[in-house]
Amino acid sequence: MANIRRNLQPPGTSGIFQIISMGVRTARFSFRGWTTDYNNSRREIIEVDAGLNGDVERAVIRRMIELIRKHFKGDFNWESQRLNRVIVLSARLEDNAGLEDFLMLEFFGTYSGFQRGSLLR
Repeated sequence: MANIRRNLQPPGTSGIFQIISMGVRTARFSFRGWTTDYNNSRREIIEVDAGLNGDVERAVIRRMIELIRKHFKGDFNWESQRLNRVIVLSARLEDNAGLEDFLMLEFFGTYSGFQRGSLLR
């Protein structure tokens, strides 16, 4: 019965990002992703190098967005720890600046001035 219930669930992808370490130029974060349920999860460790005089925080966010776009091309649900609710964000290329800024605020408490209404749906 558990297998039948699992097979009847709508397809979907979920995941959790966790920043493991961050230096001046490099960072490491993990992504634990799964489809349909947590029982089939996998964990990836991602290393980011912002380059000489690069913005390591922005480099981390851009790499996270690459992972998000592997699974979503349009809207997706984001469980915001900062806002304490689930919101709908856009992975569309034309919404990239707003998504980057939102995730910068979410993970690092900083942003470069996105327009709140343009990204949140």
